[in-house]
Amino acid sequence: MMPYAFILGGTGQIGRATAEHLRDGGWSVTLAHRGQRPVPPSFLARGIKVVTVDRRQDSELARALSGGADLLADAVAYGPEDARQLLTLQRSLGAIVVISSASVYCDGAGRTLDEAAETGFPRLPDPISERQSTVEPGHQTYSTRKVALERALLERAAVPVTVLRPGAISGQGSQHAREWWFVKRVLDRRRRIPLAYRGLSRFHTASVENIAELIRTAAPLAGQQILNIADPVAPTVAEIGCLIA
Repeated sequence: MMPYAFILGGTGQIGRATAEHLRDGGWSVTLAHRGQRPVPPSFLARGIKVVTVDRRQDSELARALSGGADLLADAVAYGPEDARQLLTLQRSLGAIVVISSASVYCDGAGRTLDEAAETGFPRLPDPISERQSTVEPGHQTYSTRKVALERALLERAAVPVTVLRPGAISGQGSQHAREWWFVKRVLDRRRRIPLAYRGLSRFHTASVENIAELIRTAAPLAGQQILNIADPVAPTVAEIGCLIA
């Protein structure tokens, strides 16, 4: 019998890639989404099921997961409220994988990417390990909410939990592609593209294909773990622009 995976945020860029990687690995897959984005016809042809769920309604998600799942992959979890929701469902789950962010890391002075415009960019080690300091959990910023999500799941879950901390996510299906800065100017046939810091800035990229494969690999892991996920090479902004051009 094939293992069964349920993906929240299933029509987003991470969800789509994860569905394909799991299906390729012999999983039965259901995508859950809000119904605001179309599902690629090829998914249905491959036997990937699709359900419309508003996760803000606990009863809807509970009903969609009434039969349980070997894996719940949550690509859109954000904050302690979503952690609470997942914890109430854990009895019917074999394992949980959630997407956090590499933005949770801070330097020795407490600086993070969230407040870089006011406090300056953090000075972080290269490479950054999962043991690097993070911001404190809270409701103030994107990163503090992600840490609150992580802590709640890792401290209270009775099933295996894997937290993934990707860098700058890239890949098909993005609604807010960072690369648009370059693509738009290339399409306009502009000869020069302005870049801050001479284009030498780096925020390590993380392809959705690599994220999806790590989700598939992490699904059978026991215990609780935090894993960074990034591409083999961290290109500069200028190098990304050259690749696109």
